[in-house]
Amino acid sequence: MKNNAASSKADRYIKKAEASYFAGRYPEAIEHAEKAGKLAPGLYQAYYLRAVATLGLQQIEQAYRIAQDGLKAHPNQPDMIATVARILSTMGKHEPARIMLRDCVAAHPRSLAAWANYAIVLQKLALHADAKHASLKALEIAPNNPAILANYANDLKDTGFAEDAISVLRKAAALDPDNKSIRSNLLFLLLFGEKTSAGDLLKEAGSFAQLLASKRRPLLHVQQRPASERIRIGILSNDLFRHACSYILIPFIANLDRARFEVVALGLHAYRDTVTQKIAMYCDRFVDVANMAENEVVRTVREENLDLLIDLGGYTGTSPLHYMVYGLAPVQLTWLGYPGSTGMPAIHHRITDWIGDPAGAESHYTENLLRAPGIFAVYYPMINSPLKAYQPEYQVRETPATRNGFITFGSCNNLGKITDRTLRLWSTTLASCADSRLLVEAAELDRDEVRIPLLERMQQAGIDTQRVSCIPREGKNQYLTYHDIDIVLDTSPVTGGNTTCDALWMGVPVVTLACAPFHTRVSAPFLHAMGLDELICETEEAYVTVAASLASSLDQLNALRLSMRHRFEKSAIFDAAGFARWFESQAVALVGQHRDVSHLEARTQDGVFCAGAWHSMEELVLTIGLLLEEARHIELSSLLENMSAKWSKHWLVAFALGC
Repeated sequence: MKNNAASSKADRYIKKAEASYFAGRYPEAIEHAEKAGKLAPGLYQAYYLRAVATLGLQQIEQAYRIAQDGLKAHPNQPDMIATVARILSTMGKHEPARIMLRDCVAAHPRSLAAWANYAIVLQKLALHADAKHASLKALEIAPNNPAILANYANDLKDTGFAEDAISVLRKAAALDPDNKSIRSNLLFLLLFGEKTSAGDLLKEAGSFAQLLASKRRPLLHVQQRPASERIRIGILSNDLFRHACSYILIPFIANLDRARFEVVALGLHAYRDTVTQKIAMYCDRFVDVANMAENEVVRTVREENLDLLIDLGGYTGTSPLHYMVYGLAPVQLTWLGYPGSTGMPAIHHRITDWIGDPAGAESHYTENLLRAPGIFAVYYPMINSPLKAYQPEYQVRETPATRNGFITFGSCNNLGKITDRTLRLWSTTLASCADSRLLVEAAELDRDEVRIPLLERMQQAGIDTQRVSCIPREGKNQYLTYHDIDIVLDTSPVTGGNTTCDALWMGVPVVTLACAPFHTRVSAPFLHAMGLDELICETEEAYVTVAASLASSLDQLNALRLSMRHRFEKSAIFDAAGFARWFESQAVALVGQHRDVSHLEARTQDGVFCAGAWHSMEELVLTIGLLLEEARHIELSSLLENMSAKWSKHWLVAFALGC
């Protein structure tokens, strides 16, 4: 009787722990699970709930220890296996997690936890077709589970089925309307919908921003860093590694005037690489806020005592907006990460330009638009290895049709951007250009389960797939693939961004369809900056006509190609110093509304800020001369790379490389 009573009481505590966990009350869930474990030491649910609730508090090492203890006590329990694997993946150990879960679903094919976590890990490894299969297996067990529906929606989007993805994610949001992750993801996926308007995005963003505001916890007193004489800028991002944003962020921060500005990067993602190191090198401080609970991130950012905070993620990944809703700095603005309004009153401004957001676009936003006079973002190529830009294989070559005898259209965008509208545009363009071919480069296209569905969608759109070449994405070929493409056909509604810049720098013209919302116009400012407005099309008919016209004259196409590197490097796209000066003027004016910064004087001497110190041009010249004389090539290469973050092309770098 005593054992039965204890077991019954333990079950009640487990139910309380589950309720607390799903309500996000993690300390309470841990307390109930611990009580259950004491009453019934053999209860695996007690280990499981303690582990996942501890993980919810972002205490990852502790969660892993609890899960491992549970697995030792219950070695064949699929929930425990899945939990250990989930935590391994959170620690960045995706491949060991994948192997554990692969074996687990084979042994326990009806385990919801195993299939659900397997799908997530496969997604992190960019194995999207496998992730889709795993999500479908999980949905066979729990067809109305919001989290699994959300994962499946991501799988659909990543394999090109955008409209289906939006439909599935709307269902998940209806089932769990207060789920911040699902609602944030819906805002991102809506960008891929052919019928999504700027008004639709603003309405959904406003609704979600209200939800975030309603979930705010009371702010506690924090001991803030002493105020700086300089203007202290914070950059909060989930993408401070080799990511599209880094090609824009590094030249931006490397060109900021350190006599007037202090730069603090705050990283929300635990992943680190050589680009992370570069970003940290050009900041005054790099603050790690990865794997922290919400209140800890908020506290840490507030401690920095920032004058201005930049959201560099928007509604993507671990969204900075989930924290910036608290108002972490007197001036908060959004840039780059999300091509739409945050809908959030706490975000005061948005960096854009007059081409991406023409006159009248103000109605699409809750933010005040800060329009750069040239372009909304600068771009430097080869951010990971900038000195390679001088090597022969990265120089612009003649258009490939001169050797092939036919035009090759191409796309190097993610599969998720290859929507039905995109395929319709490509189909009509190919039909209007006899003997032309299409080259598509994207992740996993060497796998039948990814390539064949894409080819089937192409056939349904009327494309002769005998004219299509599919090649898998490889980092080493990021720029080299463009040697085989005559004309890039941009995707729609979400256009290229970095891929557009990659193509233009390699001399390949890009034909784009620019509609009303900013996310359909991201390529347009780059084309405008190069004087290629004729490639910016307002209708599908114009898109096809312009592409066909480009393809019709090989001599003109080749001449255009051979002129584009020079045009690119003389344009606003390459003018990081000019963009930084514009931003500085905006920051001084905005922060000046909150404190006096009129006494700050700009530095007139040229040089580079790196690793916490300022290096004048005179010092750089003398150091390069010494390193050349003493043949200290590794140190020389490192110095030249650091200089290239500020000046992507500089006579001194070219001179040193030529010696």
